[in-house]
Amino acid sequence: MQKSDNPRDLARDNVYQKLRSEVLSCELRPGQLLQERDLVGRLNVSKSPIRDALLKLEEQGLIEVLPRKGYRVRRIDISDVRDMYGLRQILERECIALMIDSAPAAVLEGLEAFRQGPPSPDLATWIDYNRAFHTYIAVHCGNARLARIAQEMIEQFDRFTYVSVTSSDDLSLDLFVREHGEIIDAIRAGNKRLATARARDHIQSSRKRVLDSLQNASIVDTKPEIR
Repeated sequence: MQKSDNPRDLARDNVYQKLRSEVLSCELRPGQLLQERDLVGRLNVSKSPIRDALLKLEEQGLIEVLPRKGYRVRRIDISDVRDMYGLRQILERECIALMIDSAPAAVLEGLEAFRQGPPSPDLATWIDYNRAFHTYIAVHCGNARLARIAQEMIEQFDRFTYVSVTSSDDLSLDLFVREHGEIIDAIRAGNKRLATARARDHIQSSRKRVLDSLQNASIVDTKPEIR
């Protein structure tokens, strides 16, 4: 469905996309309080698109409403992180299998762009590179609905990645680039079993690193509300 050209609709979409990006990149930190009037002033829009965006982010579990207080960026729920990693395993496995079955040679060739990481990556570049690799596979799996769901899931991992590495001085991409290369080799060889196994190991490694980092982080919700 084509997006509306109505300026009001475009404003709402732009506000939502900007706030969502700020939450996922941790520019808006987990646990941070938000007030409509502050966002209105900063984004130079009316209250209506701000309120719509915040309620949409609430539906996605990224924002919570505090009655008579405003809004708060939801803290990370470790049990939810575990669930998301389990779902990501299923989604990426299917995306890889379908990509091997259906992607043309030019698309498979496009994977080569991810054999090399950014030369001197800062944190934002590191996250962009990692997301771009996994998103490329999802977008080219040949199933539009699966691609959309997988891409939305992958984007939500930006928050976990950011939090898990901000306390580390080592932003080396060597391990991740090597693991990406192993997945690329298996996909280009048409070996579904090996490609999905490599992806599983890659995601499991990320899961362990993220969960270890989150165990004692103040932004983690240790007593999440049922939602």
